[in-house]
Amino acid sequence: MTLSDQAQFDQAYDALLQQWPNRQSLDVTTAHGTTCVHICTPASGADEVPVVLLSGGGATSTAYTPIVGALAAHRRVIGVDLICDLGRSRPVAGRPHDTADLLNWLAAVLDELGVERIDLVGHSYGAMIALAFALGNHRDRVRNLVLLDPSSCFAGMRAGYLWHALPTLLRPSSARQRRFLAWETQHADLTAAGLDADWVTVACAGAALPTPKLIVPKRPKAAQLGGLTAALTVILAPRSRIHNPATIADRVRASIPAARVITLTAGSHHTLPLAPADELADALSAALTAGMQQQPDQ
Repeated sequence: MTLSDQAQFDQAYDALLQQWPNRQSLDVTTAHGTTCVHICTPASGADEVPVVLLSGGGATSTAYTPIVGALAAHRRVIGVDLICDLGRSRPVAGRPHDTADLLNWLAAVLDELGVERIDLVGHSYGAMIALAFALGNHRDRVRNLVLLDPSSCFAGMRAGYLWHALPTLLRPSSARQRRFLAWETQHADLTAAGLDADWVTVACAGAALPTPKLIVPKRPKAAQLGGLTAALTVILAPRSRIHNPATIADRVRASIPAARVITLTAGSHHTLPLAPADELADALSAALTAGMQQQPDQ
């Protein structure tokens, strides 16, 4: 018997979670709904400021599975399923309806967890939320900000990318999502691109499941970017098809001269943050360490 999309999603999601070390999964209740978070805490020597992970659209927190172990060796790590996207978070009537609500949701989750300051990491859509959070009313909570191949943060998306994404947006299905990932990663065999087979199931089976409407923060203007107080690192995928990585690097440096920009030697927009896992984990750890030196606790 063929499993339903929901059953495939749940089975693969749970399989990925088994790889998270010293994991505690919690349902955090706020006025916006129930937020699913996964917390990994090292045995000793953790920085008091946790690392919070926000995933790309339709990816869920499980996208960080290949690198969470390296981060959690020395840091408390909090993976969050976005309240307005695929995953195990469940919005209620008071769910976020605009960007301000979305940022207040994240702040409320942190409040419930007893977390004041954070090192915030976001990929793709998660990077848009992370940047908006670090620029908005909650900016004082963000010590370090790391954006992984950020979409619509410093430049718009390529027309070709949007054209190929259109079928998955208009009539989402497992097959359409798989074809889109194959196009963006330039690998018909997605595991050859470095994607975990269980995560491919999460993303593809999940594409067929009902999800809340995405709340998309507006791209910040140059004057807004100049007000960023967190230490910023942008990590780019060299084969990204959502934008030109060199253009993003130039715009980051022009907008925020103190920012660090790292371009990986491999990977595309949709292989991150799964692959290249070792190189990304090293780059992310280095970024967080450099950020701590630049922005000490106050």
